[in-house]
Amino acid sequence: MDIAERLRADDRLEPVSRTEVMQYWLANEVEVESDAPDPDDLPTEPGLREELVDRKPIAARVFGAEEAEWYLTELSVDELRDLQVVVGPESEGWRAFADDGRIGAVAKRIIEADDATEFDAKAEEDFEEVASLADDIEASGTNGRLVVVEEGDDPAYVADGNHRAVAQVLSLLRDEAKNGETDEKREVYFGVRPGATARS
Repeated sequence: MDIAERLRADDRLEPVSRTEVMQYWLANEVEVESDAPDPDDLPTEPGLREELVDRKPIAARVFGAEEAEWYLTELSVDELRDLQVVVGPESEGWRAFADDGRIGAVAKRIIEADDATEFDAKAEEDFEEVASLADDIEASGTNGRLVVVEEGDDPAYVADGNHRAVAQVLSLLRDEAKNGETDEKREVYFGVRPGATARS
């Protein structure tokens, strides 16, 4: 059973509005900005969407004309590991460091290197920042929810930032290495496009 099928089969799970997801995402984007708009003061589109797209252009794809069903749910370690990095060219950026495009593959490479600076010399991405975020998660807990989207038959991908997503998985993989298997989960906003089908 894939994630979308599992969510739809859970009759206890309440959907959330896309406005709630946009407000949460925008709040994360503006938290370090001075004179930034208060997402709670932008309760409707198009203002909320416009502010978010200005900061994160991929939000135009995530919150396009084709509505998604949104849920607040938890993903297991394996589900998080299988998420794809933010969509983009296959051989560039984050995808260049993950042969299969998965968050877990990037996290595994950072662990195996034992020195994130090895990657920083080769890419625009700041893998030292990822390692530092993972340290923070281990010290004080999760660094917030991720925004994840599944479109059609394509694998679910992280929409709001690879750094935080890889850091989440990196912290969980480190925990597994120290303590064995973990049943720890992470909260995410999960969007499913109409017509997304279950894969066996």
